[in-house]
Amino acid sequence: MRSFLAAVVIALLALPASLLLAESPKGEWDAIEADYKWLDTLRRSAAPLDATAPRKQRIEDYLQNERKVEPVYARFIERLETYYQKTGDPRAASLFAKEKIRIGDGYMEILARYDRAINMYRAALYVDPDNEEAKRKLELAEARRYIDTDGFAKLKSGMRELEVQAVVGVPREDWIRQKIEGARVFSVWIYPRRDGGAAAVYFEGGVVYHTNWDAAPAPTPVREKDAAD
Repeated sequence: MRSFLAAVVIALLALPASLLLAESPKGEWDAIEADYKWLDTLRRSAAPLDATAPRKQRIEDYLQNERKVEPVYARFIERLETYYQKTGDPRAASLFAKEKIRIGDGYMEILARYDRAINMYRAALYVDPDNEEAKRKLELAEARRYIDTDGFAKLKSGMRELEVQAVVGVPREDWIRQKIEGARVFSVWIYPRRDGGAAAVYFEGGVVYHTNWDAAPAPTPVREKDAAD
């Protein structure tokens, strides 16, 4: 028996090192794929977001769905990152980019946190520079981060909230104000401008009745004191 075990050890030592090392990454990748399939199954089992529900409800439902899979996702992404750093496997890069894009989509389309969406799309492009989807969505998130005069000029009285959203996106939840007066519901959507000011769109009953490009003027630049002062 001892002679048999010794022969096995000698045979393993005689194998090329590259062959021995190749087996481990393959097994790791198979395990990562299995983890991802399980994560995808959990995501698919979640209730879909209701596009007709109030925005606050859609945000709550989205965050609840994310919290349910967080423990599984955390283990999966840690394993994926470790594997990619160790092997540089392009399959891992592609999957990592896919996940960053998915998170970026949530920040952009649901939460309207365009700065965070931009970071996610950039992270995807860091590992997968040729990813066209990440490039396209990064450009869109950068365009939506600040409202511009061209987009704002397209907003007209009588437009509904979904029409406004289609043109200039939707602001962050904490940049939306609402006031109820009897049966009348008023709201204002505040959009940051690149110069530090803010524009606003005013609704009554979900219909635009006024827009103001200069709702919050840009801050006045601070003048530097003369060297003589």
